Amino acid sequence: MSIKVDILVSGAGPVGLFFAYQMAQRGHSVYIVDPKTGTTDQSRAILITSRTLEVLESKGLAADILREAFVFCGMRMFKGGVIAGQVDACGDTPFAHNSVLMQGKTEEIFVERLTEDTDCKVHWETELVSYTQDDHGVRSVIRDINTKQEQVVESVYIVGADGSHSRVRKGNPQWTYDGVAIQTKFVLADLTLHGADGQDIKYLMDRMNVFMTGTDVLGMVRLNPVHASEDDSHVFRIFGNLEAYCVNNVDQDKVSHGIDKSSEAPPTLEFIEKWLNKATAPLKFVASDIIWASYFRINERIANGFRRERAFLIGDAAHCHSPAGGQGMNLGLQDAHNLAWKMSDVLRGLSSDPEKLLDSYNQEREPLAKATIESTSNTTRVGLQGNALFASIRNTMLAVAFKLPQVKEMAFKTTMQLYVTIDPKASDIMNQTSDKGLIESGNFLPETSTLRKSFVISAKKRSRRIERHTLRELLIDNEKYTVIFVATCLPSTKPNSNLVEKFWKDTRSKPVRRLVIQSAHHSNFMAKLPEYISDEEASIAEESFYSEERSDLPNSVCNRVGLYPLITSYFAGQQPPSVVLFVRPDLYVSHAKLVTNEAELNTTLEFLSTLYK
Repeated sequence: MSIKVDILVSGAGPVGLFFAYQMAQRGHSVYIVDPKTGTTDQSRAILITSRTLEVLESKGLAADILREAFVFCGMRMFKGGVIAGQVDACGDTPFAHNSVLMQGKTEEIFVERLTEDTDCKVHWETELVSYTQDDHGVRSVIRDINTKQEQVVESVYIVGADGSHSRVRKGNPQWTYDGVAIQTKFVLADLTLHGADGQDIKYLMDRMNVFMTGTDVLGMVRLNPVHASEDDSHVFRIFGNLEAYCVNNVDQDKVSHGIDKSSEAPPTLEFIEKWLNKATAPLKFVASDIIWASYFRINERIANGFRRERAFLIGDAAHCHSPAGGQGMNLGLQDAHNLAWKMSDVLRGLSSDPEKLLDSYNQEREPLAKATIESTSNTTRVGLQGNALFASIRNTMLAVAFKLPQVKEMAFKTTMQLYVTIDPKASDIMNQTSDKGLIESGNFLPETSTLRKSFVISAKKRSRRIERHTLRELLIDNEKYTVIFVATCLPSTKPNSNLVEKFWKDTRSKPVRRLVIQSAHHSNFMAKLPEYISDEEASIAEESFYSEERSDLPNSVCNRVGLYPLITSYFAGQQPPSVVLFVRPDLYVSHAKLVTNEAELNTTLEFLSTLYK
């Protein structure tokens, strides 16, 4: 008898687990398989960017990650063993820091939350054998790798999160995985280091450290220690190249991305220590207690599209590239975030145009993947150039650049993915643009100062304490489009109460999350609900109306959406404009519109009819 589910996910790495968690949280049946015996025992991907933490926070997972992660405050570059430049953590984000966590621990967190919060479980030691699809669904054959027993899984969709050797991708001959294989050999190792000859390594623990010597680049970053230490020893990840950058022009069709699983023995402790001290000279370290070590190679490849009817690719199954900047896992997690809400809306029958919504996954993610491949390729090629003269010039130019504040700030924000936006022109569902001066379409919703909860009606919720929340905090675990009516105005002007009422009434039948933000000086805390709010809506209204106490703050909602300059303008009248802000379930801004009267509000809210049936 076949197993029937909404989605079959092939691959239970971080990307597949995060996707499965989101879908299961939304009430969908998910069957996730992986041939491994369990979560990986290797650290592998370790960097979690600021943008990814913002995404994880929106799903209630950031605290679990930060509880285990090691947070550090930037990057330091060495040239000939001497500090040549330093980049401090920065950015308009609550997570303006580097966060490092071993991939195995990230997977453990996702599995734990998947088990505790949902009915979904991971089917380890189970592999996807093959699949077929038609207009009615997907029929997949899976196999227990121990017993060799096969089963059939019938699903509406299949999602490949199974890495660069993806069976989902290979299962459809229409899919290619185009790009290049890099011949250069790299080393990756997690081990204990401590200073030699009286040198102290503690000053290396607060940042990511990059050593550039000739044509070689070596990175060193502290991991959370796996054992207590009585001396200056700590667990570090070290990584770097053994050869200059070189494209493999012989086996281009062979995908060789990732850990080298050939018969060659992994690097020994003695080899690693010698290689490390050569790259960091005149600094010197003593290595011990290898947790794991391996050679690895990189490919720069991308699938020719991330969707084939009912089959989708996320993470390395869709794209792979150089690990420069630690973008890989983060790019994949954001793939999963983008696809999950779209597939969920289609499965629940909410979307007015299911095919267009599903196609937008590829439209929005493919350009970002291509840009990442290009940037990491350029960084790797320039960083590992074999020409000694070029390497010397490069190192000198980097040392100079790292003394410029603007360059350092841009470098950190780029690495932390804080510049990632969605191009409205590339996506069929981003068919609206924001009015001039307002927050632009495709931006990630910025964090804001706190908002005061306007009503606390239920007796059991009453408290002497005022409740305050940031805008993003109000949207944690939100599964819907959010429509926000920002009616903040100055004390000297009159609030648009009639438009607030119309907004509330006109959106009550839509499957959206509604928020109304007004000025604190124009709303009475804990007063009774307005008459236009029905008794059935009371509990919803309690979580929907908020007051802005300081609209003049740089990170106030009023400022963030671009309304504050308009209401404080010399030309502002007694009846100020309001803003209607549309935010997607993945927290990217759809668009923002100014409204000053009922006709404009009617026109603005017509957008909702393009989303839902």
